[in-house]
Amino acid sequence: MKNILLATSDYFERLPDRLRPWRWSIIIFALVTTLFMAFGSTKFVIDVTVDSWFNEDDPVLQSLDEFRDQFGSDDGLFIVYEAKDGDVFSAASLRLVDQLTRSLSNRQDIPQGTLDAAGITPELATELDHIKRVQSLTNVRIQVNEGDTLSSPRLIQNLAMAEAEAEQVKTIAMAQSNLPLFLFSKNYRYGAIMVTTDFGAIPVAQSLGTPSINLMADDEFDLVGNFDDEFSINFDATARQTSVRFEGMDSGLYLSFMEAVSRLYKQPEFAQQFNFYPIGNASMVELAVDDLMQAGVLLLGMVLVINVLLWTLFHSASAVLWPQIAIGISALFVVGTLGWLGLESSTLISLTVMLIVAVGVADCVHVMSSYVYFRRHGHDHELALSKAYGKTGLPILLTTITTMAGMGALTITGMAQFVMFGVTSAAGVFLAFLYTIFLLPALMDLWHPMPKKKSFAPKYGWLLWLSYLAWPITKLLKLTWLLLWPMRFVVHRSGLQWLLSGIWLQDLLDKIPAFVEQYKHTINFAFVGLFAVCLYGATQVKVDSNIAELYREGSPLRTAYTVVDEHMMGTGSLEILVDMQQSDALIQADVLQTMDRLQREIEKKYSQHIIRTHSLADLVKDTHAIMQDGSDGYKTIPNDNLAVSQLLYLFNSSNPDERRALVNDDYSQSHISVQLRNAGSSEYAEFFELVQIDIEKAFVAHKKQYPNMDVHVTGTLAMMMRLMDDMSNNQFKSLALAMVIISGLLVLTLGSVQAGLMSIIPNMIPATLAFGLMGLMGIPLDTDTLMIAPLIIGIAVDDTIHFITHYRMALAKHSDMRLALVDTIKEVGQAVTFTSLVLGCGFFMLSFSNYLGLAKVGAFGSLAIFVALFCDLLFFPALIMVFKPKFGQQNVTDNLQFKGTK
Repeated sequence: MKNILLATSDYFERLPDRLRPWRWSIIIFALVTTLFMAFGSTKFVIDVTVDSWFNEDDPVLQSLDEFRDQFGSDDGLFIVYEAKDGDVFSAASLRLVDQLTRSLSNRQDIPQGTLDAAGITPELATELDHIKRVQSLTNVRIQVNEGDTLSSPRLIQNLAMAEAEAEQVKTIAMAQSNLPLFLFSKNYRYGAIMVTTDFGAIPVAQSLGTPSINLMADDEFDLVGNFDDEFSINFDATARQTSVRFEGMDSGLYLSFMEAVSRLYKQPEFAQQFNFYPIGNASMVELAVDDLMQAGVLLLGMVLVINVLLWTLFHSASAVLWPQIAIGISALFVVGTLGWLGLESSTLISLTVMLIVAVGVADCVHVMSSYVYFRRHGHDHELALSKAYGKTGLPILLTTITTMAGMGALTITGMAQFVMFGVTSAAGVFLAFLYTIFLLPALMDLWHPMPKKKSFAPKYGWLLWLSYLAWPITKLLKLTWLLLWPMRFVVHRSGLQWLLSGIWLQDLLDKIPAFVEQYKHTINFAFVGLFAVCLYGATQVKVDSNIAELYREGSPLRTAYTVVDEHMMGTGSLEILVDMQQSDALIQADVLQTMDRLQREIEKKYSQHIIRTHSLADLVKDTHAIMQDGSDGYKTIPNDNLAVSQLLYLFNSSNPDERRALVNDDYSQSHISVQLRNAGSSEYAEFFELVQIDIEKAFVAHKKQYPNMDVHVTGTLAMMMRLMDDMSNNQFKSLALAMVIISGLLVLTLGSVQAGLMSIIPNMIPATLAFGLMGLMGIPLDTDTLMIAPLIIGIAVDDTIHFITHYRMALAKHSDMRLALVDTIKEVGQAVTFTSLVLGCGFFMLSFSNYLGLAKVGAFGSLAIFVALFCDLLFFPALIMVFKPKFGQQNVTDNLQFKGTK
């Protein structure tokens, strides 16, 4: 192994000289492929929908598709509005709500002037065609007993009501079981417009056998025959139900749809009367895109910080520019490849880019730091570049292999987006390695730090034309430098320039060996204790994702969630699919009574979560009461099956749309809608499990009569909770596997079990630090923060491998532990410190994000990076001084006395 490592190191040392004759070919090839991938990146698509995380044959997705096939999409938009005059039943509120309801219901009826004023183009207006049904106070129907018939007049028939009439309407509305909290709050200050869409329920073209039903079309329901005691509901028993496949959701549909809707309700006349709080996936995706845009700005800030630090550390524009080009091309290559292949990615692509930046910057800074180190010791450019790659090439290769292996471990989850993240991250890290090893030396030959004094020899040919092109850029840079004089003066006078320049670093590094020797046992005890505390804290961490709490106080989404939870029917929706697998089963009184008992039981048992439930059983109870004297005493389900059939016939005659939304035509399938307050994923997961147990207990009595029945929870929220649970479990498994793989590779490449094991703990401390602190501080670990670990592992392993590889090579050279450790701390210590300063400050920029998931990635990631620095500079030397690993070498002097020496 020693000979292999020495030969590899020698190969990298000779590589810059071998590449020099081919530098223009390398640069041109990089330029051409960059342009090609830049064009491919324009085809890149990010899918932020939940469905994209599941395979098509996943039972959770199939269950949701079954629900959508029968009852349509559960992916709607709940637009809650707050009347600024305090009354949603006021004439002004009702007039505007009616206007908005009509606009959403039928875009063809929207006046062209309104569209123009709202900035809605004809193409954007077509997005409103996704709306299948709109319910609001001004179009909702109620049931009224008119002799022996049941009618469904509108709740509000006069928009300009007098005060007495308005109070009477409020009383009627409050008496309806399905309207309070759904379309208005109990204090009448808040109202809502429920928009039902076809999102997630758009059949693929080849599976369409019949045209889709428009729930907003006029229903011409024909009554054939007399209504008598021989009444029965007939259907075609020979008809076959074909399974329908649905198109995958494109997040672009959400964005364009939400843009069209929001442009309507953001018009001045609505804004003057209402405050709007939209809830639903469409509004979530819109906010997610806004967060991505803010993340892009923060990433630019992160790049700016990295630029400033690279400049202050190396005092060279080339040291700032070339690493970014090498890293930027690597990231662009990944995005462009996905674009050309037509593969959609998730928001995890941002973490892939962060990982590429983190590992790429670390590698380039190690090269630059080593290069500058040798230049300051009198070597010319060519020799310094060769020596730099001889020192850093092997560690960069090893860090690339270990990081790729760690990212590859994510593919074992089987989850499509995790597999994509693992593959793209591994590919990006490998590309960063290729560009660092082959492109960076070619670029540094053109322009490098610490150049020779300028020659004023005249330029000819292409050099002259190049100087003409560079002249305006040079003047612009000089002007910018001049304009920044006040800032430079403050930075200089405050001592910040001295701090960031790293002038003090070498003197500090010279003192580290003696300091560590004096306190080696204290240092080891402190870091091992920190590791133990982190492990304990990690066992206490609670994996929980609460959508609202992922955003800062006062953010639009968090405000909307608070309003809807406190005043309306809640932000969460759970569906209980009741599939009895037998026609007319849901006309049977005992089945409906079971549904009713289940609703009452879970409402009482889980009142902290459930705000209201609604089902076919409620419809029968309400119709029964209305056809009697309207009192609550008749809000029951009759024991007689014929009576139930008659009530359903009456309701279907008066309001067929509502009936179809609750039960299918052969009365074999129905559902119970459960409206929930917002909660964390762990609370929801436990709640869903308990509800499923209650369901099984409630329907066990019907198992004999309906042996194939299937009653279970479903819906988009249930799918999201399953996703978060899978993400958490798979992440822990993959991270554990990644650490095992990385540890094995460290043992193998270092050629010593003792040295390999010694390097594991310094890597584990930064990785477990964030989890440990969150567990000790009671901060829930959400799925975004869970993704910190791959980034931290990549950075920590990178620096540790650089440190230990350099130490091993120095040990082989000097056969003296003391000289090897001093040499390592001098050279690698500088690079590790520079890397940590650059990445730590860069990642800290992300902590300012409004999205707390990203903010925690920035804060805890930055902290872990600086802890990793202390592990490399203090903990690892202390371990070496105690255990004295020789890496299998013979005749090694193990005198580690540093007192009185530098």
